[in-house]
Amino acid sequence: SGLFLVAPIMGHRSIPAQVKVGLAILFAIVVIPGVPSVELPSTGSTLDLVGLVLCELMVGILLGFFFTLIFKAAEMAGAMTGFQIGLVVAQAFDPNAGGQVAIIGRFWIALAGLIFLAINGHHLVIQAFNESFQIIPPGQMVVNGDTGEIMVRYTAYALVLAVKIASPVIVTLVLTDVAMGTISKLMPTMNIFIVGFPLKVGVGLIVTAMALPVLSYVLQKSTAYLNESVGELLQSMGKA
Repeated sequence: SGLFLVAPIMGHRSIPAQVKVGLAILFAIVVIPGVPSVELPSTGSTLDLVGLVLCELMVGILLGFFFTLIFKAAEMAGAMTGFQIGLVVAQAFDPNAGGQVAIIGRFWIALAGLIFLAINGHHLVIQAFNESFQIIPPGQMVVNGDTGEIMVRYTAYALVLAVKIASPVIVTLVLTDVAMGTISKLMPTMNIFIVGFPLKVGVGLIVTAMALPVLSYVLQKSTAYLNESVGELLQSMGKA
């Protein structure tokens, strides 16, 4: 299933491909008894069979990407926070992203993963995977304008979520910049750059630590919201 290519936790690059294949086979064995009996489209050629396989793969990929939006929001929030704090040069290699990401972004992604597991988010993904076979029988998947509109809408939701997560730090640091600008006018002899950089780092990290409960709450609510909305995505890909 394409679910194990991009799904949160289960689709991580650190998980060996053999494990993902084994999980996909195991899940298939478990859900097969509950799959409704339908007449599959004619597969008179290898090309038709490949098309059916790609359709089923696409369902899993879209489903996994849908739940991954939470982690993308945490990563974007970390990048915005790191830029505001001044830690944009402090980056670490992320094997899942295949490139460099901000240190705070890595921290928030790891925290989002822990929260996701703590609230049984992986169970929600598995449940949605099972429901997909009830709503979209094998060979009955369609992609239309509604599917694209839903994905665009929830991707925009992830962007808004990222701003909400990062907003406490961003607002605090903007006020800090205003305060430092005022001080530099009142005390022209002070080297505001030497004082300002460590001050912004300290204030940013303190506010980040204080905002962790808010981050936990927002991620829990967002996971529940996506779980309630995943049926809309599945319905858009199922034939009436």
